[in-house]
Amino acid sequence: MKAILVGMGGRAQSWIGVCDRVRKSGTDVDLVGFVEPVDDQRTKVAEKFSIGKDRLFSSLTVAVAGTEADFVIDVTPPAVHEAVALEAFDAGLHVIGEKPLSDDFAAAKRIVDASESAGKTHMITQNYRFGNVPRTTRRLLAEDRIGTPEQVVVGFQKTWAHNPGSHYTTMAHPLLTDMGIHHFDLMRYVLACEPVSASCTIWNPSWGWHAGEASHVLYVEFEGGLHVIHHAFGSSVGRQSPWNGDWHIDGPEGSISWEDDHLFVTRNHPPDQKAREEIPVDELPHLGQDACLVEFLAAITEGREPECSGRDNLKSLALTFAAVQSAVEKRPVQISELL
Repeated sequence: MKAILVGMGGRAQSWIGVCDRVRKSGTDVDLVGFVEPVDDQRTKVAEKFSIGKDRLFSSLTVAVAGTEADFVIDVTPPAVHEAVALEAFDAGLHVIGEKPLSDDFAAAKRIVDASESAGKTHMITQNYRFGNVPRTTRRLLAEDRIGTPEQVVVGFQKTWAHNPGSHYTTMAHPLLTDMGIHHFDLMRYVLACEPVSASCTIWNPSWGWHAGEASHVLYVEFEGGLHVIHHAFGSSVGRQSPWNGDWHIDGPEGSISWEDDHLFVTRNHPPDQKAREEIPVDELPHLGQDACLVEFLAAITEGREPECSGRDNLKSLALTFAAVQSAVEKRPVQISELL
C-alpha cells in the first residue's frame, strides 16, 4: 500500500525507518509522497534520506494530485490534525496519525465522525501499548494471575522536555497533554476497562523549567470499583523511571509490578504463600511504531476496526481532557461529561 508522509520534522523522519523495516518484514508498504510546507526543512530531509524531487510536495493537496496513494501518515502538530485528516478522507485516503488525536476535544470528535462518514480506516499511534511488558501484563490479568485487581499505582519521574524554548517548556499542562496520553491509553489497554471519573492536582517545583505545570497526582476511578493513582514529576533530577513508568497492580492473590521495565508477580501474605517471580515477557513479531503500522495495514486489508482506532482513542483522550479540567476547576470530572 502506498503512503504520503505529512510532516518532515524529527518524529516524522522516524516513520521513514518504520516503513522501511515493515516493508522488509514482508508487509506491502511504500512511501510515495513527502509533504512539508517549509522549503528548507523539506530540502534538508530530502538530502538526508535521498528522496527524489518527484516525491516532494509543499501541501497534501499537491501530493494527492501527484501520487496514487492509499493512506496518509499524519505527523503534524496536534492543532493541524483535523485539517489533514478531513482532506485525506475527502480524497478517499485512510489515515494513521500521531497522538494526540487533537488538542481540542470537539475537533477530535469531528475527525472521528468524518472518518466513519467516509468509510475510511483511522488509527492513532499509541505505540506504548504495543510493547512486550504491557501486552504480557494484559495477558496475565486476563488469566487471573493475581485475581481481580482493585488498586493500581503508576509513577513517572523524568528530566522531561528540558530544552529551553521548546514548545514543551512553554505549553500549558505539558505533561498531562503530551506524555500523559501514553499512560492513560496504557491504563485502558492493560486493565481492560474504562475510566469513570478523574480528580487531578497539578504544580511545579521551585526548580522546574516548565511554564505549565509538569507535576501531578491524578486519581482515576475505573469501572468495577478499580482505583488508579497516576503520579508524575517532569522536573525530576533524581532517579528516573522508564518511559513506561513504574507500575504496581494489586489483586487479592498478589501484585504485578513493572520495575525498570522488568515484570514481576509477587505475593507476600500470608507468610506460607510468599512468592516472587520475574515473568519473561511475551515475544512479539513487531513492537512500538512498527506494530502500529502493521496493525493499521492489517485492519484495512481485513476490513475491520484497528486497535487504537480514532473512535476508541477518544476514550483515552477524554481521560486526558478530564484530568486537565479537574486540575483547572479543582473538582472531580466525570468522563461522561466529555463523551
